[in-house]
Amino acid sequence: MRVPKRKVLLLTNSEHGQANVFLATSHALLQLGAEVHFASFSAIQSSVSELSRDIKFHAVDGVDMKHAYPQEEVARSGLEGKIPRFHTMPAVLRICLHTTMPWSGPQYVDIYRSVVGILQEVAPSIVAVDPAFSPAVTACHHMGERFLILAPNTIKDFAISYQPAGDVFWKYPCIASGLPFPIPWYYVLLNIYYVVLAVVICRWDQRMQQVKQYVKDYTAGEMVSLEDLNRRPPLGVKYLVANLPDIEFPLQITPPHIIPCGPIIRPFEPVSRADPWLAAWLARGPTVYINLGTHAKTTENTAVEIAKALTMLFQRARGDTKGGKMPSLQVLWKLTRKDSYDNRRLVEVLGDEIHSDVVRILDWVRPEPPAVLAHESVICAVHHGGANSFLEAVAAGTPQVVLPVWIDCFDFANRAELLGIGRWGNQRTPPRCVADELGPVLIDVVLGHRAENYKTKAMELARRCAKERGRINAARVILDEI
Repeated sequence: MRVPKRKVLLLTNSEHGQANVFLATSHALLQLGAEVHFASFSAIQSSVSELSRDIKFHAVDGVDMKHAYPQEEVARSGLEGKIPRFHTMPAVLRICLHTTMPWSGPQYVDIYRSVVGILQEVAPSIVAVDPAFSPAVTACHHMGERFLILAPNTIKDFAISYQPAGDVFWKYPCIASGLPFPIPWYYVLLNIYYVVLAVVICRWDQRMQQVKQYVKDYTAGEMVSLEDLNRRPPLGVKYLVANLPDIEFPLQITPPHIIPCGPIIRPFEPVSRADPWLAAWLARGPTVYINLGTHAKTTENTAVEIAKALTMLFQRARGDTKGGKMPSLQVLWKLTRKDSYDNRRLVEVLGDEIHSDVVRILDWVRPEPPAVLAHESVICAVHHGGANSFLEAVAAGTPQVVLPVWIDCFDFANRAELLGIGRWGNQRTPPRCVADELGPVLIDVVLGHRAENYKTKAMELARRCAKERGRINAARVILDEI
């Protein structure tokens, strides 16, 4: 008798910051013989089709997270230019909440109903759902589906409230605070204030309460938010995270429902196949790869400060000063057209390097970021501190310089320093950066006397992550739940 395939439904937001772990896991599920269904907004459909024609895509109706994102509210608050401080943190934390749950009541219910229809159509054996896709989590909960949480998040994100001795107040920096780890004694009271403020805003924010009431009125059930998942994990639901204890803050307790899988990286073509032209350029010499993500805008001033910092790096690389020479050093910089303006100010700073093709600024890099990071010429990754960016660099064994802008990005800058695999490049002025700080940090990671140590530790972590094979681990746990 023929045994029916195990049917898995993956439910996620369409933004790659959330969806990449689902794309990676869906590939592993296919390898393990599952029937894979992928439900999200239409923006991600082409990526699913490129991955495999064997994955059945289901379009979720409604407004995706990107377009529901409170851009006007962010612009009014000046969040993207705000340094986290005592007087700015209420606005920062409120925007963080609205960013991770951006939908209005009617938008939320439209998505919820669409997901309910997909669940009824697919009738999956098991569902893996994005914790930031609250309408989908709520639909699974209301429908009594068997589901797991699959997240690009870290162990700490879900385990911090389980730590003993009030660690959440004095040991770990509050989200979006930009405080260092471990917290110096003179910042402890400030961190306590931030944590209490975050709890108050999460639980009593007026906009969130209105959405919760609307959902209750129109679905006859309670809304399940990301904060609810953190505070009250559904009984029997496992949380699969793209993290390992080796690449995490020191934690005393990891609850049994949290399963560390390791970096969940989707398969990629090597640069030599994806873009031979770029591969030939990379092969010319050691390369710094700059990619500051797609969600947070790189302002013109920030781009100019980075360019000035690169000038300092080139001067050291080509000079006879202490720290050694690297005359063939080059830079690949992904800077989208919406961010890069007309590049005139960048040319003023880096004109010779740009004209000689030593600095290559591209609106789009064809190979996947993990493929670029895995290229033997790439010696340093400069990124914004997103979970995927950090973990892709870890998996590739590439030292990092992190320029965090908001929310959990600061945590990844702290992790790079804690693990000895890189540096926080704008610790004095987040979310902005200044050349006087970034330049010496780049020199330290690329050319300094500690550069070899950063590389050695990064390679050690990469070997550990390779053994874990995150996407296979995640797929196996999902199938074991059926």
